[in-house]
Amino acid sequence: MNFLRFTPLILIFQFTFLGAQCNDNKTITYTDGSVGTYVGCLDDYEHFEGNGVLTNDAFIKSGNWKQGKLDGEGTLTVLSDDAVFRGDWQNDELISGSYILRTENFELNYLGRFRNLKFHGTGKRIFTTSSYTEIQEGDFFNDILFNGIEITTYDTGLIITNNVEKGDVILSKRNDRNYFDPNKIIGDVKSSKVLLDVEGDQNEGKTFFVNMNIDAFEAKWVFDSGAQLTSIGKRMFERLKQEGVTFKDLKLNIKTFGVGGVSNGNLVIIENIRVGDYLIKDFIFKVNLENNFSLLGMDFMDMFSNVIWNKRDSSLTLYK
Repeated sequence: MNFLRFTPLILIFQFTFLGAQCNDNKTITYTDGSVGTYVGCLDDYEHFEGNGVLTNDAFIKSGNWKQGKLDGEGTLTVLSDDAVFRGDWQNDELISGSYILRTENFELNYLGRFRNLKFHGTGKRIFTTSSYTEIQEGDFFNDILFNGIEITTYDTGLIITNNVEKGDVILSKRNDRNYFDPNKIIGDVKSSKVLLDVEGDQNEGKTFFVNMNIDAFEAKWVFDSGAQLTSIGKRMFERLKQEGVTFKDLKLNIKTFGVGGVSNGNLVIIENIRVGDYLIKDFIFKVNLENNFSLLGMDFMDMFSNVIWNKRDSSLTLYK
């Protein structure tokens, strides 16, 4: 009975003692003469143990300590630029977690694995400025994306996607370009021969036209091997809209330079285009804002594995 009567008093004493221990202060003098201050829990040998905060002229470390080192959940704030490392620490080394740095010109965020306070291992890095955002995701090596995907999105609407292997970009694609992709060419035949309409003669000069269908909309494009981009003339595009053809506006303005000078246009994606025996999916056109030229450019040819122009019989053979 006497033991039970005194038990609450003992528990209160132990709780008070531990609370006082976690408010201990310890001053540390570094080899360069600078001084740091620790406030928190100490063990019997005055090692940092448990929750505490270490502050000096270079950084602030807070979190759970074990034998004088961060171990478990913790945060490191670098005072020179207010960069913050936060996450899971082992033996004073950040293993996984997050990093954030904000300046007047950009913000850098990272979530993933670390080594020696560098991005190292699987992670995701986001770099944001007023004009673009760059996202890198994959495997990092000493702060550098080693294997993975890098996507840069500009405020103009341009998106560039890079495939990275061993630190080098091996493939780069933009959302304002057409690329060869067999999955975008629908049709059972290996090749399709398209007969061209011809206007003019050898004296005046011949013009070759390619007939294509966009949904129920039928029109013809000038076959122009000197044009890089395939375009829709201003008048044709107005007729296309009146016919109810759907399109996606990429909200990208582009300038092209040719014999006739500078041409301004907007980029749109049209879902279905039929030429010959093929249905082409999601093709990017330049819509001319200042003229009525509709040109079939080299980017159309790039959609196919091969294209053969036969001038003698006025035809294009498209190979899937």
